[in-house]
Amino acid sequence: MSLPARLFGPDGEEIVDLDSWFVHAPPEKGLAQWKDGFSAKEQAKSWLRSGRPQMPDELWSALSVLVPDADEVYGRPEHTTRLDKFSRARQHDLFACLRRDGVMTTAIGIEAKACQGFDGTVGDRAGAAAPSKKRARCNLLARALFGREVLDEDSGEVLDADLSAHGYQLWTATVGTVIEAQKRDLPRAVLVVNQFRPRDPDAAAGTGDKRDWATALNENADAFAAFSKSLETSGATSFETEFVQAGTRLDVLKVESYVDV
Repeated sequence: MSLPARLFGPDGEEIVDLDSWFVHAPPEKGLAQWKDGFSAKEQAKSWLRSGRPQMPDELWSALSVLVPDADEVYGRPEHTTRLDKFSRARQHDLFACLRRDGVMTTAIGIEAKACQGFDGTVGDRAGAAAPSKKRARCNLLARALFGREVLDEDSGEVLDADLSAHGYQLWTATVGTVIEAQKRDLPRAVLVVNQFRPRDPDAAAGTGDKRDWATALNENADAFAAFSKSLETSGATSFETEFVQAGTRLDVLKVESYVDV
């Protein structure tokens, strides 16, 4: 069964096809990121592949195991969420709410990836001394997800080596989804890493694509597995911080979508 969707850009305008997606919800760097085989455009194509907006079958197949009774999804590509009082907001590749009989039930954050990683690791931010707030943001995220800090904010010392090795965007994406769920009084937040990939990564080079797909796919799979394991070990529910309430159920999924490159 397919799941019908309604999609809206940050400007509030409805998205009905690929052209209106780019007009109303372009990626941050515009045409430079709007390319076949790259995550921004491939995500748009996947939500519109039937000729009208609907959740891609592979996403709904995975999500329906957790939330089987949804009958519609409302989505907002490039939606932004304030994570804290520091610097820039989190920019979701797509934020969505599953609905049943017109009532929101579950918040979904989608992190779309092609041949790229998760913006380095949390530990990469350890060297950012004051006045940078990167260490403070990392600790807020760590406390929200795992109930403990990851870095010494004064010295940059790593307090938890396993957590510091996590992909940074996995943290911002999950906490951003939790905050949006809590704004809507929803009990559950689900992060979906939508991994776009060629069916044969080695053969992709023969088409002129020089990106190292095999390495990127393996690294992303390892990063997701480590994050998912730590989240489950910590209880898979949010912890209280200045910006996050305790008790939201957290689920993380990785779903692959095939692309032609």
